[in-house]
Amino acid sequence: MNSVQLMGNLAKDVELRYTQTGKPVATFTVAATNVYKDPNGDAKEFTAFVNCVAWGKNGEYMSQFMKGQKVFVQGRLQTRSYEAQDGTKRYVTEVVADFCTGYASQPQQQGQGNFDMMANTEPREELPF
Repeated sequence: MNSVQLMGNLAKDVELRYTQTGKPVATFTVAATNVYKDPNGDAKEFTAFVNCVAWGKNGEYMSQFMKGQKVFVQGRLQTRSYEAQDGTKRYVTEVVADFCTGYASQPQQQGQGNFDMMANTEPREELPF
């Protein structure tokens, strides 16, 4: 099974183009960071910069997001080749997105979690239980 899921930040603005037939295609790079511990027990970070492509409505949707915003991409891994201007053959591995979405960044106050927003101090009499 060829399936990829990525969550990370956009490393640059999404680039939206159209093919000669008018089909939208967006290209973007997701910076996905993993944290691991070295042999000394110190936490280290490794960031992979993954090229992604989204076609059609997915591509148009992704074009609204900009560098630094958090995104989630689900799709398949694909390797393609092309001939460079100097005549050499180049290979590109990228994620072809089947589903992608972005997350609006809302600053939270320090020490305040999501559950604090759901707190309701007034009783609701219309509830039957």
